[in-house]
Amino acid sequence: DGDSRVRGRGSDPVSMIEPLLARLERDADGEIARILDDGRTRAAAITAASGARIAAQRAATLRRRESTARAQHERALARSRRAARARVLEARAALLDRLFERVHADLPAVAPSSAYRATLGSRVEQLRVYTGGQPVTIQCAPALVDAMRRLVKTNGHLRIAADRDVAAGFRVLSADGRLEIDARLESRLERLRPRLALEALAELSA
Repeated sequence: DGDSRVRGRGSDPVSMIEPLLARLERDADGEIARILDDGRTRAAAITAASGARIAAQRAATLRRRESTARAQHERALARSRRAARARVLEARAALLDRLFERVHADLPAVAPSSAYRATLGSRVEQLRVYTGGQPVTIQCAPALVDAMRRLVKTNGHLRIAADRDVAAGFRVLSADGRLEIDARLESRLERLRPRLALEALAELSA
Protein backbone atom coordinates (compact mmCIF):
# COMPACT_ATOMS: atom_id res chain seq x y z
CA ASP A 1 0.00 0.00 0.00
CA GLY A 2 2.81 2.33 0.81
CA ASP A 3 4.43 1.75 -2.54
CA SER A 4 1.19 2.39 -4.36
CA ARG A 5 0.76 5.70 -2.52
CA VAL A 6 4.26 6.77 -3.49
CA ARG A 7 3.62 5.87 -7.12
CA GLY A 8 0.28 7.72 -7.00
CA ARG A 9 1.85 10.87 -5.63
CA GLY A 10 4.67 10.67 -8.12
CA SER A 11 2.28 10.42 -11.03
CA ASP A 12 0.13 13.44 -9.99
CA PRO A 13 2.50 16.19 -11.30
CA VAL A 14 2.80 14.44 -14.61
CA SER A 15 -0.93 14.11 -14.94
CA MET A 16 -1.33 17.78 -14.12
CA ILE A 17 1.07 18.98 -16.86
CA GLU A 18 -1.27 18.31 -19.74
CA PRO A 19 -4.18 20.39 -18.32
CA LEU A 20 -1.71 23.13 -17.43
CA LEU A 21 -0.26 23.12 -20.91
CA ALA A 22 -3.76 23.14 -22.36
CA ARG A 23 -4.67 26.13 -20.21
CA LEU A 24 -1.48 27.91 -21.13
CA GLU A 25 -2.23 27.27 -24.79
CA ARG A 26 -5.73 28.62 -24.37
CA ASP A 27 -4.38 31.66 -22.54
CA ALA A 28 -1.79 32.13 -25.24
CA ASP A 29 -4.45 31.74 -27.92
CA GLY A 30 -6.59 34.31 -26.12
CA GLU A 31 -3.66 36.72 -25.74
CA ILE A 32 -2.80 36.26 -29.38
CA ALA A 33 -6.42 36.90 -30.31
CA ARG A 34 -6.47 40.04 -28.13
CA ILE A 35 -3.19 41.22 -29.64
CA LEU A 36 -4.53 40.59 -33.13
CA ASP A 37 -7.79 42.37 -32.33
CA ASP A 38 -5.89 45.28 -30.83
CA GLY A 39 -3.62 45.35 -33.86
CA ARG A 40 -6.56 45.28 -36.21
CA THR A 41 -8.26 48.05 -34.21
CA ARG A 42 -5.13 50.15 -34.25
CA ALA A 43 -4.57 49.44 -37.90
CA ALA A 44 -8.16 50.43 -38.64
CA ALA A 45 -7.71 53.62 -36.58
CA ILE A 46 -4.45 54.43 -38.38
CA THR A 47 -6.09 53.70 -41.72
CA ALA A 48 -9.06 55.89 -40.83
CA ALA A 49 -6.78 58.69 -39.60
CA SER A 50 -4.68 58.40 -42.71
CA GLY A 51 -7.79 58.43 -44.85
CA ALA A 52 -9.05 61.51 -43.00
CA ARG A 53 -5.70 63.26 -43.45
CA ILE A 54 -5.60 62.33 -47.11
CA ALA A 55 -9.19 63.51 -47.55
CA ALA A 56 -8.39 66.75 -45.72
CA GLN A 57 -5.28 67.26 -47.84
CA ARG A 58 -7.24 66.54 -51.00
CA ALA A 59 -9.97 68.95 -49.91
CA ALA A 60 -7.38 71.63 -49.08
CA THR A 61 -5.64 71.05 -52.40
CA LEU A 62 -8.98 71.21 -54.20
CA ARG A 63 -9.86 74.45 -52.40
CA ARG A 64 -6.50 75.95 -53.31
CA ARG A 65 -6.92 74.91 -56.92
CA GLU A 66 -10.46 76.23 -56.99
CA SER A 67 -9.31 79.49 -55.41
CA THR A 68 -6.44 79.77 -57.90
CA ALA A 69 -8.75 78.95 -60.82
CA ARG A 70 -11.32 81.47 -59.55
CA ALA A 71 -8.67 84.17 -59.20
CA GLN A 72 -7.33 83.41 -62.68
CA HIS A 73 -10.85 83.50 -64.09
CA GLU A 74 -11.57 86.83 -62.38
CA ARG A 75 -8.31 88.29 -63.68
CA ALA A 76 -9.07 87.05 -67.18
CA LEU A 77 -12.60 88.45 -66.94
CA ALA A 78 -11.26 91.80 -65.70
CA ARG A 79 -8.76 91.88 -68.58
CA SER A 80 -11.54 91.08 -71.04
CA ARG A 81 -13.73 93.82 -69.59
CA ARG A 82 -10.87 96.34 -69.71
CA ALA A 83 -10.10 95.34 -73.28
CA ALA A 84 -13.79 95.67 -74.21
CA ARG A 85 -14.02 99.10 -72.57
CA ALA A 86 -10.81 100.13 -74.32
CA ARG A 87 -12.23 99.03 -77.67
CA VAL A 88 -15.45 100.97 -76.99
CA LEU A 89 -13.49 104.08 -75.99
CA GLU A 90 -11.23 103.75 -79.02
CA ALA A 91 -14.26 103.36 -81.28
CA ARG A 92 -15.92 106.42 -79.72
CA ALA A 93 -12.72 108.46 -80.00
CA ALA A 94 -12.30 107.46 -83.65
CA LEU A 95 -15.95 108.31 -84.34
CA LEU A 96 -15.61 111.72 -82.66
CA ASP A 97 -12.38 112.41 -84.55
CA ARG A 98 -14.13 111.71 -87.84
CA LEU A 99 -17.08 113.83 -86.78
CA PHE A 100 -14.97 116.86 -85.84
CA GLU A 101 -12.78 116.45 -88.93
CA ARG A 102 -15.95 116.62 -91.00
CA VAL A 103 -17.17 119.70 -89.12
CA HIS A 104 -13.76 121.36 -89.44
CA ALA A 105 -13.73 120.63 -93.16
CA ASP A 106 -17.16 122.28 -93.49
CA LEU A 107 -16.14 125.47 -91.64
CA PRO A 108 -15.00 127.37 -94.76
CA ALA A 109 -18.55 127.07 -96.05
CA VAL A 110 -19.80 128.90 -92.95
CA ALA A 111 -17.95 132.18 -93.64
CA PRO A 112 -19.92 133.11 -96.79
CA SER A 113 -23.26 132.21 -95.20
CA SER A 114 -25.71 135.02 -94.54
CA ALA A 115 -26.38 133.71 -91.03
CA TYR A 116 -22.74 134.10 -90.04
CA ARG A 117 -22.26 137.46 -91.80
CA ALA A 118 -25.23 138.80 -89.90
CA THR A 119 -23.22 138.43 -86.68
CA LEU A 120 -20.15 140.30 -87.94
CA GLY A 121 -21.49 143.78 -87.16
CA SER A 122 -21.88 143.05 -83.44
CA ARG A 123 -18.51 141.33 -83.36
CA VAL A 124 -16.75 144.36 -84.86
CA GLU A 125 -18.42 146.59 -82.26
CA GLN A 126 -17.04 144.30 -79.54
CA LEU A 127 -13.58 144.67 -81.10
CA ARG A 128 -13.76 148.45 -80.76
CA VAL A 129 -14.39 147.99 -77.04
CA TYR A 130 -11.42 145.66 -76.60
CA THR A 131 -8.94 147.45 -78.84
CA GLY A 132 -9.81 151.03 -78.02
CA GLY A 133 -7.91 153.35 -80.34
CA GLN A 134 -4.78 151.25 -80.84
CA PRO A 135 -4.03 150.01 -84.33
CA VAL A 136 -4.76 146.34 -84.90
CA THR A 137 -4.83 143.92 -87.78
CA ILE A 138 -7.84 141.70 -88.35
CA GLN A 139 -6.76 138.50 -90.04
CA CYS A 140 -9.78 136.78 -91.54
CA ALA A 141 -10.74 134.09 -93.99
CA PRO A 142 -10.41 135.34 -97.59
CA ALA A 143 -14.17 134.97 -98.07
CA LEU A 144 -14.77 137.56 -95.32
CA VAL A 145 -12.35 140.28 -96.45
CA ASP A 146 -14.86 142.39 -98.38
CA ALA A 147 -17.54 142.13 -95.71
CA MET A 148 -15.08 143.05 -92.94
CA ARG A 149 -13.73 146.02 -94.91
CA ARG A 150 -17.24 147.38 -95.39
CA LEU A 151 -17.83 147.14 -91.65
CA VAL A 152 -14.60 148.91 -90.59
CA LYS A 153 -14.22 151.41 -93.47
CA THR A 154 -14.73 154.38 -91.15
CA ASN A 155 -12.31 153.09 -88.52
CA GLY A 156 -8.78 153.80 -89.62
CA HIS A 157 -6.99 151.90 -86.85
CA LEU A 158 -8.51 148.55 -87.93
CA ARG A 159 -6.62 146.95 -90.83
CA ILE A 160 -8.07 143.94 -92.67
CA ALA A 161 -5.78 141.19 -93.98
CA ALA A 162 -6.72 137.93 -95.67
CA ASP A 163 -5.24 134.79 -94.06
CA ARG A 164 -5.67 131.47 -95.85
CA ASP A 165 -4.80 129.64 -92.62
CA VAL A 166 -8.05 130.91 -91.09
CA ALA A 167 -10.79 128.47 -92.07
CA ALA A 168 -13.62 130.69 -90.84
CA GLY A 169 -13.90 133.69 -88.59
CA PHE A 170 -11.04 136.06 -87.78
CA ARG A 171 -8.15 136.81 -85.46
CA VAL A 172 -7.13 140.23 -84.11
CA LEU A 173 -3.48 141.17 -83.48
CA SER A 174 -2.21 144.47 -82.12
CA ALA A 175 0.78 146.15 -83.71
CA ASP A 176 2.91 145.67 -80.59
CA GLY A 177 1.90 142.01 -80.26
CA ARG A 178 0.50 142.48 -76.75
CA LEU A 179 -3.09 141.91 -77.77
CA GLU A 180 -4.53 138.87 -79.52
CA ILE A 181 -8.19 138.00 -79.89
CA ASP A 182 -8.92 134.62 -81.41
CA ALA A 183 -12.39 134.63 -82.93
CA ARG A 184 -11.75 131.86 -85.43
CA LEU A 185 -14.51 129.30 -85.66
CA GLU A 186 -11.98 126.45 -85.64
CA SER A 187 -10.67 127.68 -82.27
CA ARG A 188 -14.16 127.98 -80.92
CA LEU A 189 -14.88 124.44 -82.14
CA GLU A 190 -11.88 123.13 -80.19
CA ARG A 191 -12.94 125.00 -77.05
CA LEU A 192 -16.44 123.57 -77.29
CA ARG A 193 -15.27 120.09 -78.29
CA PRO A 194 -15.73 118.42 -74.83
CA ARG A 195 -19.36 119.60 -74.55
CA LEU A 196 -20.11 118.92 -78.19
CA ALA A 197 -18.59 115.43 -77.88
CA LEU A 198 -20.89 114.61 -74.95
CA GLU A 199 -23.90 115.89 -76.87
CA ALA A 200 -22.88 113.91 -79.95
CA LEU A 201 -22.47 110.70 -77.92
CA ALA A 202 -25.83 111.30 -76.26
CA GLU A 203 -27.45 111.64 -79.67
CA LEU A 204 -25.76 108.47 -80.91
CA SER A 205 -26.87 106.54 -77.82
CA ALA A 206 -30.43 107.74 -78.29
